Amino acid sequence: MALSLTSFSSNARATSNYNYKPDEYVVVNNGLSPSGRYSIASHGEGELGYENFHIYLINARTGKKIGPLEEIEGTLDTGASAFYAKWSADSSLVSITYRVDRHVAMMIRYRIKNGRAYRITGPTKVDQLKQ
Repeated sequence: MALSLTSFSSNARATSNYNYKPDEYVVVNNGLSPSGRYSIASHGEGELGYENFHIYLINARTGKKIGPLEEIEGTLDTGASAFYAKWSADSSLVSITYRVDRHVAMMIRYRIKNGRAYRITGPTKVDQLKQ
């Protein structure tokens, strides 16, 4: 699964934060699976969304959260636009790229099976982001 960091170029200089409303889950870039069955969304609480911030696997048809992707932690950003999902054509695999520092991106890969996300690899450092 190849991944381009081009989507991060505009975000490499600034922090992307979001003040979430209660029960508001925002789908990340390319977060809807090709099958339309799942989505990857962000949610946090408090000022700038840093309190209890998580990335979630969501049932896209019902809007119900399946659960947090606990392995995604230490993120610099809380805004959904700062996260990038890349799905396999059959919606069985997803990689999620996010920043842990202004110039450092991490990627983690999950297998989606039986309505759950199972970590395959990562978090792994992707690349040094350019200023």
